[in-house]
Amino acid sequence: MRQKQLSQPTRAGELSGVKLEISRVHNDGLCESVTIINRGTMAQPMSGWALATLRGGQVYTFPDDFILLPSLKVVIQSGQGAPENSPHDLFWTHDQRWNNQSDTAILFDIHGLEVDRSVYPHGRISGSAAKQRKRLVRDGDTWRVVNEQELETQRS
Repeated sequence: MRQKQLSQPTRAGELSGVKLEISRVHNDGLCESVTIINRGTMAQPMSGWALATLRGGQVYTFPDDFILLPSLKVVIQSGQGAPENSPHDLFWTHDQRWNNQSDTAILFDIHGLEVDRSVYPHGRISGSAAKQRKRLVRDGDTWRVVNEQELETQRS
């Protein structure tokens, strides 16, 4: 029965009519950003959703009041050159979050299920096309990105 839960569609946490996608990961020295677009026809509340770096395990959680409207995008800024008060972007931190050579940005829904991922500099890999889907789990006061299969093995 647990296996059926884990084999849910990749986009399980999205509302019907929503299709969220990481459209760009930008890492250029002191300015870093990830762009997420809603290619669907419905608005998606982002409370409880998260964006994570695969290499460093850094996690950004979306503000509780943030809603991504259809056909619009949001840019999550990080790095020393990141603007804090941009009216159209979300600010993560002035710390560097993304590995300079390559990294993987993973978008997780409110249930910790992988919705989408983008590997730079190589491009986007849709969640179900990834070889090992990831899960975001709470570990005390911190978050961990784990392979979905490992999580199932731990529960058995």
